[in-house]
Amino acid sequence: MSFIYENNEQVIIEIKKLMLEKKVSQKQLAEKLGITPQGFTKLLNKKNFGFEDAKKILDAMECDLIIDLQISNKC
Repeated sequence: MSFIYENNEQVIIEIKKLMLEKKVSQKQLAEKLGITPQGFTKLLNKKNFGFEDAKKILDAMECDLIIDLQISNKC
């Protein structure tokens, strides 16, 4: 799965899509992360959701976070 980053909300949407694809529930991920399901929801909804949060969730799903930097036409 590959997409052009626009904002953190988009990253969260892509994580949720991956969860559906892998048939992993928020409860299952919360257990793997050692937090409550409510804590997982708070993690996804926090304003400053960032790289470390995404990495932690993707690691729990046994997925890699790959960053591919490219020069855009805007430069």
